[in-house]
Parts: sequence; structure tokens; C-alpha cells
Amino acid sequence: MRCYRCGATLSGDDYCPSCGADVKTYRRIIGLSNSFYNEGLKRARIRDLSGAIESLNMALKCNKNNIDARNLLGLVHYEMGDIVNALAEWIISKSIRQKKNIANDYIVDVQNNPVKLQSIDQSIKKYNQALMYVQQDSVDLAIIQLRNIVKANPGLIPARELLALCYIKTEKWDLAKRTLEKCLLRDVNNTTILYYLKEVNSMIAEMADGGGDRRPLRQEEAISYVSGNEYIIQPVLDKERSGTSTVINIIIGLVVGAALMWFLILPARIQSAKEDVNNQLKQVSEQLTSKSADLDELEKELSDIKKSNSELNGELDSFNSDSGLMTGYNAIMEAASVYIDDSDNAKSAADILSTVSLNGEGSEQYSRLYEVMNIKVMDKAAQDLLQKGKELYEEGSYGSAIENLESAKRYKENAETLYYLAMSYIKSGNESDGRTMLNDVINDYPDSSFADDAKEYIRSSEEEEE
Repeated sequence: MRCYRCGATLSGDDYCPSCGADVKTYRRIIGLSNSFYNEGLKRARIRDLSGAIESLNMALKCNKNNIDARNLLGLVHYEMGDIVNALAEWIISKSIRQKKNIANDYIVDVQNNPVKLQSIDQSIKKYNQALMYVQQDSVDLAIIQLRNIVKANPGLIPARELLALCYIKTEKWDLAKRTLEKCLLRDVNNTTILYYLKEVNSMIAEMADGGGDRRPLRQEEAISYVSGNEYIIQPVLDKERSGTSTVINIIIGLVVGAALMWFLILPARIQSAKEDVNNQLKQVSEQLTSKSADLDELEKELSDIKKSNSELNGELDSFNSDSGLMTGYNAIMEAASVYIDDSDNAKSAADILSTVSLNGEGSEQYSRLYEVMNIKVMDKAAQDLLQKGKELYEEGSYGSAIENLESAKRYKENAETLYYLAMSYIKSGNESDGRTMLNDVINDYPDSSFADDAKEYIRSSEEEEE
């Protein structure tokens, strides 16, 4: 362990042997950071990824220079499908320690797999689109989108969580349960997933308790002769009647039966048939009205889908254009690669970064990476060009000095750069532009020593002219 003030190696005492600083509290903070790192490592080994992220973030809060914690946090993000956060952690780790850092290997592996980067970028875009579908209550479209995301990027836990919520919304409990169980295979102790799974299991159990088979009660058999649904009762026969009487009775019975059918049964049957026809006509009319309304609704949904598709194609064209986010992302990654491979070649990385303009768009991770690279690369490039310009000025190569100093001024302007650029213009014969820049030094940087030099030169020049 090294002293936070002077960097000397610490002994077992509570004070630095070199500068005498009190390092007792510092030791405790570093020890706490290492403790959180060990806890995060244990959680990661048992695939408690969300718990590991929590512990590693605490380790970095205690000690932002904990390289092991930062590299492991990047690996956990990578395992959960979040490559952007993983790259951000590894690049920050690389900026803290450039040599003998395994983050270099991780970055190279990711850079050598552009297809994976493209797939992750598309998955994030589709996930945001699915969120918009859910907000618009288009759950079915969100489910289709999320299935494609999970198929292309199985490790993206937030996409699986949102898919499970969509299944819960549509009461597809079995699908929701299977989706949540697959999430737990990758993140065994995710409290959000466990809460959702508990609710889903509760609903499945409740449906199972209230949905048993109920058989209809059997009717008891009657003690009689049965023909279909009619009971046949055999009448008690009296003594045999004569043949004439029997024939007359049959004829009377037929006439009475015909009359009963004509006056009683047939009108009822006809009325019943008319009512059945009217009911059928009414049902058909209602069905036609419902189908027409459904058709209008489907046509409206189709129109909305076509409009949404057109807007998405426009966004995709804008995203992939020369000035789009994808081009900006690629430029940031290329600049980072150039700077990591050769930190002395900051100008090349700065030229690439100068073409990037996020305009407040893009993900938080890419904006953070852009800011880190912009600060480090632009400062280094400006300093290198200033040093080169000063050397050329001293050698009398004023044209080359102007070229380097103009580039340094474009990357980062300061009093020294502006003063030497003004003097180079004056030495090359451009007195007007040189004096204008000297006045800029005096007005913009009045407290610098170069402002005093500029004032002295202008005063001497005016005395010579007089």
C-alpha cells in the first residue's frame, strides 16, 4: 500500500515514513474497499450478478482506484449483456493503470468482435422501442420485440424482466414463470425477479384451487319403459270391445288429433320458428356490426403500425447516417483504440474526436466515455503540438510553427499557445494578425506572464515606430 499524499510505500505504522501523513483512516478505507471487492467476487462466483454489482460499486465508492474491483465490475456488466458499461469501466481502469492491466485484453477482445458490438447496439435500440410500446399499451408488439432481443442477446436481463412483465400483463402466467426462471439461471439472487416469480406462482396456485372438474349429477333411472325422453305407460285394458266400436273410436281419435294439431300445435310451432329466424337474423346482424367495427379498428392499427414503421426507418437512417449516433459511437471507439495503442499519438485520436457531435443524444455510457476521452486526448494533443510549435519557433521555422500552434489552439487554447502563435505570425511578416493575437492574450489572460510579455513587445514596437 502506498501513501495517498506522496506515493511512498507504507509500513505497519499509522504514519507515512516519508511525509509523516496520518494514514490510519486511509488504511481502514482501503481495507473496506477490498472487503467489498471480496464480497462482490463471492457473489459473482455463485452468479448473484445484481448483488455483485452492488458490492463492487460500494468498493469503488471507498476507493475509485481499486483496479481489481473495476475490472470485475466490467466483467459482470458484460455477462449481463451491458457491453457499454463494461467498456466504460475497463477504459477508466486503463486510464488509471496503463501497463500490466488485464483490462487491456478485455478491450481488445471486444474490439475484435464488431458483430457482437453491433448486435448489442441493436438490442438496446429494440429494448427502448419495446418500452415505448408498453407505454402506448401495445403489449403484443412489445412481446414480439422482446422475444427477438432475448433470442439475439440472451444475457440482457432487463429485456427478460420486461418480457415477463408483459406476460403478466396479458395473464400468460406459465410463460411469465418460465421467463423468470431463465432469468434466475443467470442472476440467482435478483430480488426483483424473485418478487415477480412469487406473485406469478401465487396466481397459478390460486387458479388451480378454483378450477376443479365438476361432473353433472346423474339422473336416477325411472322404473318404467323408456323410449328416448318419453315414458311409455302401458294402460290397463278393459274387456275387449266390438270391432265397429273400435273403428269408430279410432276415427274419432284421428279427427280430434288432427284438430288439436291444427288449432294448437301448428300455430305454436310456426310462432316458435319465426322467433328462431328473427333471433338468428339479430345475431347475424350483431356479428356483422362487430366484424365491421373490428375491421375498422384493425385498419386503424395497421395505419398506425405503418406510420410507426416509417418513423422508425427514418430514425434508423438518421442513426446510421454520416452525422448519426452510430457514426459518433464508432468514432469514439476508434479514438479510444488509437489512444490506447499509442498514447503518444494523441493528435490522431484528437482529430477523430473532433468529428464527433453527440448534441446531447446517445446513451449515458457513451457520453461519459466521450467526456473522459475528450479531456485526456485533447489536453495531451494540445500540449504536444504546443511543445513542437515552440521548438520550431526557436529554430526559426515560423510557417511550420504556425501550423502546429494553430492545431494546438483548436484543441485547447491558453495564454502560452496564443502568445507563441502571435509571435510566429509577427516573425513570418504578418504583423497585423500577430498584434491582434497579442491583444487577445492581454485581454483574455491578464493575469498570466505572457500578457506582460505581450504588453512589453507592443510597447517596444511603438517606441521604435516613433
